[in-house]
Amino acid sequence: MGEENSGKTTTAWVVYQRLLPYASSSRIFIKGTPVMNHGEIVYKPVSYDKQPEDFKAILAREDYKIAIISGGDDPNLLKDEIDSVYDEVDFIVISLRSIKRLGSSQQMIEDNYPKDYTRPFWIERNPSLTHPMDIVNSKRPLGDRIANYILVQTTQRPLL
Repeated sequence: MGEENSGKTTTAWVVYQRLLPYASSSRIFIKGTPVMNHGEIVYKPVSYDKQPEDFKAILAREDYKIAIISGGDDPNLLKDEIDSVYDEVDFIVISLRSIKRLGSSQQMIEDNYPKDYTRPFWIERNPSLTHPMDIVNSKRPLGDRIANYILVQTTQRPLL
């Protein structure tokens, strides 16, 4: 969770990159279209070349499946994305704004899904970073924490 332009989608890409080597299979979708991806971050076309594209990924590892949904701003679209994987996966990583109010994605999740399975991770905004690689590198520690959390829960070895 984090405020607007804090790097939520970038962090989701980092989590995807970190979990991909552990996956026996993966599917990734950008704007609903399946794409081939080997872990590289896909950026929006110019003039948004510093902002990564929202995506949905499903990674399988032995008996566990993990979904990563980076587009969490619109609660109706997010609900559709969650519902499309809800019965298929064991973990769902979602990028959400930190604002909880009537009509927000946070409120939609609270109203529609069990609370006992949520674990928030907070993303801090750093407006002084402007180069895409600096932004990505600043999100790696949190991405590692999230990936480690999932790997430990699935009894896999955590990242080194």
